[in-house]
Amino acid sequence: MADIDEIMDMLDWNNSIEIQEKGRELSQTIRCINVFLQPGHPGHCKNVWDNCAIILAKRSDEEFTPYLYRLLEWLIDMNWPGAPCIFERLKNYQDKDWINYVLNDCIGEAKALKEDNWLNALLELKKKCENID
Repeated sequence: MADIDEIMDMLDWNNSIEIQEKGRELSQTIRCINVFLQPGHPGHCKNVWDNCAIILAKRSDEEFTPYLYRLLEWLIDMNWPGAPCIFERLKNYQDKDWINYVLNDCIGEAKALKEDNWLNALLELKKKCENID
């Protein structure tokens, strides 16, 4: 079994598609998914975010629940690698009451911080979540 550092090395977008796919495959053995939430340590920054988003998008709502705030923070800049993937996955989150509760908290924070791009992404997600049942 590969360790998380080996997997992260494989997820780098500078690697071949085959190596990246192998890293995503091996990531399925990692139970603690917080390591894939916009990693920011040397060597594993935005260059792994697209693959981390793909990995996270395949996880269950149950696994997502403790990290909803952090996942919504990924939407601060929809140009960040992985942000569109996370947005699409969050649209399908099943517990509408919980995601709306967390969304409302983040919407308040985005307003307070005057983060208009984040606010727009959150409002768009809220609209999408309300229209899907």
